[in-house]
Amino acid sequence: MDTALINGDFAENETGKIYAVSGMEETIQRCKILLGIQQGSFCYNRKLGGNLQRLSPQDEYLDGNALLLVREALLPVRQVEVVSVIPTVENDEICLSVTIKAYGETAEFEVVI
Repeated sequence: MDTALINGDFAENETGKIYAVSGMEETIQRCKILLGIQQGSFCYNRKLGGNLQRLSPQDEYLDGNALLLVREALLPVRQVEVVSVIPTVENDEICLSVTIKAYGETAEFEVVI
């Protein structure tokens, strides 16, 4: 169980109180955090995060490289299997549609680089 986050801050319910997430929702939140942090930038754990900033909108192997970098970043989340990563490029910005499998269910989320 973890505290729910929105845009790096505590999420609040309709009464203004922070709340917890668990199961798949917690796993997706953990994945988004790992994919959003550049590896080496968190001073308390230099191995935390990923290297998605290495991706380039002009990369002819963007599909394969995105899949490899997402899988690498999510290795610490043992219950997660990365099913697919589909990159789209718009205005020199890369959006990754990530599909994962965990706890016998499949979920999809997006990460913008």
